[in-house]
Amino acid sequence: MNCKSEFLKKYMSKVANDLPSCPCLYPTEVAYSTADVHDATTRRNFRWKDASGPKEKLEIYKPTARYCIRSMLTLESTTLAAQHCCYDDSMKLITRGKGAGTPNLISTEFSADLHYKVDILPWIICKGDWSRYNQARPPNNGQKCAENPQDEDYYKQFEEAREF
Repeated sequence: MNCKSEFLKKYMSKVANDLPSCPCLYPTEVAYSTADVHDATTRRNFRWKDASGPKEKLEIYKPTARYCIRSMLTLESTTLAAQHCCYDDSMKLITRGKGAGTPNLISTEFSADLHYKVDILPWIICKGDWSRYNQARPPNNGQKCAENPQDEDYYKQFEEAREF
């Protein structure tokens, strides 16, 4: 399947409409178990779980993130996607750069193997260049959270990615 596939375009559109917006602050109740978090954008509650554990390998895939969360599938879902949001040491949403979470086209709840093939392998193929990966799968900032990191740090990360 190539990147200009009509199926992929339609699926990406559904993903954008299906998923909740990332909360601006890390919902601490998620650290202990799944939790319902209200999404003001869609006016619905969504279940989230922590995605910061060792098997997530944040130090590799989201190196500036301290915490991440992933939305859970709902009965109303029209896709198998999940929203992935990452946060800094201050528990503020990382909206751009190498630590920003990006939508997962296949939720780990559905299939960890398929998630790896569809969501992780493209990142590896991009050789870890988050700037290329994030062009195809932009981080969510639907709640209009403050840009994070600040411009200076973001541009530094961008230059590092381009020189890699």
